[in-house]
Amino acid sequence: MRLRALAKVFEHIGHLGNPELVMHLAHRLLLALLIVVVDTAAFAVPLAALLLAYVLLARPDWFRDWVDRLYRGVSR
Repeated sequence: MRLRALAKVFEHIGHLGNPELVMHLAHRLLLALLIVVVDTAAFAVPLAALLLAYVLLARPDWFRDWVDRLYRGVSR
C-alpha cells in the first residue's frame, strides 16, 4: 500500500514539466494551506467566552431551564 503511494509521488515528481499537473498540485497545496489556516483560526476563537457573552446579552430561555434542572435537587 505504501509502495503504491510512494510510486505515485515519484510519478508526480517526474511529470512536473506538465503545466496541467503543476496547476493541480498548486491547487492542492493552496487547499491544504487554507484548511490549516481555517482550522487554526477556528480553534483560536474563545468559544466559551463567546457563549458566555451570548448568554449574558440574549438571556435565552434554554439557559435558565438548564440552570433550573441543574439545581433542582439542591436545597437553598
